[in-house]
Amino acid sequence: MSNTLEIQQQQRKVDNKNLISKLEEREKVLMAERVQTMDPRKRLNQIKIKMAHLEWYHKICKTKGIGYYDCYKNQLGSSDRDVTRLKKFLTNYWKNFVEGVERKPQKEGAFIRGTWLYSGRNYRRMVEPLDIAEYYRDSDKRDYQTHGRSRHYILLEQWQEDDDAEKLKSSPNNKKKQNVAGILTEDSCFWAKVEDALISCKLLKSGTSSAVEKQSAKENLDMFEQYAMNQINNYAVSPEIFLKESSFMKWWKTFQEIIETSHDSPLCDFMKNGRYLQYEKGSTFLQ
Repeated sequence: MSNTLEIQQQQRKVDNKNLISKLEEREKVLMAERVQTMDPRKRLNQIKIKMAHLEWYHKICKTKGIGYYDCYKNQLGSSDRDVTRLKKFLTNYWKNFVEGVERKPQKEGAFIRGTWLYSGRNYRRMVEPLDIAEYYRDSDKRDYQTHGRSRHYILLEQWQEDDDAEKLKSSPNNKKKQNVAGILTEDSCFWAKVEDALISCKLLKSGTSSAVEKQSAKENLDMFEQYAMNQINNYAVSPEIFLKESSFMKWWKTFQEIIETSHDSPLCDFMKNGRYLQYEKGSTFLQ
């Protein structure tokens, strides 16, 4: 009799927990719907408030010496898990926004005001790394950009690039160099490239990899080296990639173990000479 009672009590607890989860999910949906029906300016302000919470999380992670991306990927604390709910809210909003733009007539939908483009860019740079972290948390996954990237990120990036193409491109300006310490990594898929580079390192180290796999891995690493150095030269990555416990530094440590001593490249020179330690000082180190 007592066993039956205990089972019933446990079942009620499970049912209550499931009900609470469903209510929380429903509340998030209703909140997102309310945001969508707001006046556009109020709606954007609501999103900015949510983004401010993410920026706070970003700063907290940096003080831990591991960085925003890796903090979220490792899910070490309650604040990391809280960010998951925030991410879902923002993603629902921007997915709906992108779908709304696509539904408009081509001429009308092709133009997005600068304010929305700017907010969409910041959202993509802040939130997509979190999606990438979730994707690679499963160790069997690779090539996020082909197999895991949401269409709304692709379109937000495309619209931003179309807008940028209309503006005069130039080398990094002094203002950008002077503010390196506070920038967000511009390529929202940067961490996916780091993860794939780590996978390539593992393939090269593995005794079970085929000759074809090893050759492909070597080519991928060559491309990643060039890509990473280009991002650094353009001050397009956050200094947090050089934090001791970051996935980028993990890649660099692994990469050093597998490359030949004669291997030479601008990135190797930059890292081995410790110039990355001065990166956030901007214009004082690349000259």
